[in-house]
Amino acid sequence: MRPAVETDFAPGQLEAAAADMARILEQEPELSDFGYGLSGAEKTPEERRARFETNRQSIREPRSLAQFLAACRWLSQFAKIKTLNKRGTSYGLKHVAEREIGYCTNGVFIAAAIAEGFRVRREGRSPNAVLNISTAAWKRRDSD
Repeated sequence: MRPAVETDFAPGQLEAAAADMARILEQEPELSDFGYGLSGAEKTPEERRARFETNRQSIREPRSLAQFLAACRWLSQFAKIKTLNKRGTSYGLKHVAEREIGYCTNGVFIAAAIAEGFRVRREGRSPNAVLNISTAAWKRRDSD
């Protein structure tokens, strides 16, 4: 499956997605394309902070907004449950979704979950989150 690209959507949809993303990033100051927090791959705190700022900007690009819209559409199929589903994290669930929507980043997937009204909680100090999403989403992985 190829990833969503900006030409898959009308300009109005991308503008609305950009507004949603801006609101989510305001609400979630530690969220970027990477997910939550800083990547550990860089050697110094300054390098990690610079990478975070780069990832924080890239989540706003048309490529990311197209992925965001595709992830929102996929997530909208699933019910919200009362508790956080500990079956896995956003990172694992995005891989399940990618079979149908193509590649998207962990941060974009988390932002889409927030946009779709799921409760999202960062999983410890990891870049990943858990959601209050029905197990039916995870069963998509098991149905192959």
